[in-house]
Amino acid sequence: MELKKHSQDLALLHRLGGVSLNIASNHHLENLSEFVLHDVCSEDLFRVVKAAYLVKNPDFACMKGVAGYSNQENFIQGHTWQNQKDFTSHMRNSLFNQKVRQINETNIPSKIDLLDKKRLHKLSDHLEIERPEFHLWKMKYDNQGILIFEKEDQNDLLFQHLPHFISMLSFCPVF
Repeated sequence: MELKKHSQDLALLHRLGGVSLNIASNHHLENLSEFVLHDVCSEDLFRVVKAAYLVKNPDFACMKGVAGYSNQENFIQGHTWQNQKDFTSHMRNSLFNQKVRQINETNIPSKIDLLDKKRLHKLSDHLEIERPEFHLWKMKYDNQGILIFEKEDQNDLLFQHLPHFISMLSFCPVF
């Protein structure tokens, strides 16, 4: 049993290391955040049902939807990084990704801690994310990353590690 757990941990570390390597070698992609979000949410990593990645900018008092992932619209044409054109086309056609990217709110309070739960729950209702969970983190230039997500297994202990790795989105351009 211990050997199986050890091998699962090693596979997870290997997979996450691959994500960071892909960020570094594909930094030129405008939709890099879609690739990263898809990888982190996929079945072989954190098994997320739906996830919306948004960025709040305090200088302009706005919040923008950057990328969305839904396992119902999963990319099934091979590995995303080796099929970049097909994946990009797939994400342009993803209804959930479009819905997330259409979020563009203004008059957002500039203080990081003032993005209240009521607003987050309203967004999760709009995105039809059931049983939403939230992760907020500081990004460069005083921006704030926001992940609204629904996990597949409510008892999965793996999710305690999601905040450590979702911050990789901070290295992606926001378009």
